[in-house]
Amino acid sequence: MGLKEKVMEALHTGDEGRLERLVAYGPRVGRHLLGRLWDPDESIRTQAAVGIGIVAAENPELGTELLRRLMWALNDEAATYGVYGVRAIGEIGNRVPTLVEPFVGPMASYAWDDSLRMEILRSLIRIAEAAPHLVDSHLEDLKTRVDHNSPEERELFGRLKDRLRGEDGKA
Repeated sequence: MGLKEKVMEALHTGDEGRLERLVAYGPRVGRHLLGRLWDPDESIRTQAAVGIGIVAAENPELGTELLRRLMWALNDEAATYGVYGVRAIGEIGNRVPTLVEPFVGPMASYAWDDSLRMEILRSLIRIAEAAPHLVDSHLEDLKTRVDHNSPEERELFGRLKDRLRGEDGKA
């Protein structure tokens, strides 16, 4: 079984331990995971984002390169192309906060985009689990960008505020 098949099997089973073991194969694992962020299956995209967080934790240099690529995808004329990468940014930030620090502000600044905002909020919640100080300074700007008429956005923004206040029992 080739590396791509091994990665896909780990993604299909949701086996984080197996993903962690596959990181030993080096940067090729990161490339396979990056490609799976745009898989039609949401569970595969989610697991690929988790895998990218694992890769970044094990190989910070590669993690920085992956963060640059993910942010670049947000700069595309159709930023919705990059929406699936936002979750991976959150996973990297949850596992390696120092690595994601320079990218938090630029990512948060895309919250004006209706097609990105909910994923950005989810990503910021993941980052805030490990490093609330990286997210806290963006809360006021996010408050002005959230569509308070959207129950989903209100709920995510409320979760983010609670996370930053430590009111969810996990911070």
